[in-house]
Amino acid sequence: MRNRRDPAFTPAPDSPAGRIGTRMRTHRPFVVGLAVWFAALVVLAVAVVGFGLLLVHVLEHGGVGRMDASVSRWFVNRRTPTLNTWTLYASDLGSTPVVVGIAVVACIALAIAKHWRQVGFLVATMTLEFIVFLTAALLVDRTRPQVPRLDSTPPTSSYPSGHTAASVALWLGLAIVVWSLVRSAVARTIAWIVAIVLPILVGISRMYRGMHHFTDVAASLILGSAAVMFALLATRSGVAASEARDGRTVSMPQADQPLERAS
Repeated sequence: MRNRRDPAFTPAPDSPAGRIGTRMRTHRPFVVGLAVWFAALVVLAVAVVGFGLLLVHVLEHGGVGRMDASVSRWFVNRRTPTLNTWTLYASDLGSTPVVVGIAVVACIALAIAKHWRQVGFLVATMTLEFIVFLTAALLVDRTRPQVPRLDSTPPTSSYPSGHTAASVALWLGLAIVVWSLVRSAVARTIAWIVAIVLPILVGISRMYRGMHHFTDVAASLILGSAAVMFALLATRSGVAASEARDGRTVSMPQADQPLERAS
């Protein structure tokens, strides 16, 4: 039976996750989820690194590079003491201590309540985003905007924006967790608003403060969103495999599948 309080993580049998789980039902759910997560890691890393290399070696020397420079100068020309302060706070929302701290607290709270699917989903999301970000930052050596910067320069390159990608992964992931556990329309709406608004504010703040190009932030918005979607697919695939394992002795076999012995 489906868990009504868990709509985000219980896939339909004909969904991609449902099909993956059914085909891999002989494996442990954790192994199924890990396999999907690892495949997603490879695909996402290749895509993000590939675009970064294209950006640095080709696009940056043409119209895209000129657009990035123009956007950076536009933000510099609109700096004020008040905006400098507010963007500092917004930028800090995407910093590693804040993101990791919120994620750890959320995972501990979910673990205490024994919401293990949600814990696994958040861990899968944050690790996927971080590993892809770190890989791209190491392999794509893009210089930061040639404008006065308001923050100290971190050791990683400009591409992609770790603050932005981590913010998207964290808050979008938490919004899905809230959606899976809470029935209140108001709470769900607030969670989705936060998940959309906060990462955008972080991304804008990083550009305003001269730390990233526009294309760095745009790519990071996609990276964070993709990490959430792939982690959700991995989690749902594991759940589907678990349900298929539990029901394999009572389910009627498909026409193209051999009848399995009851264990």
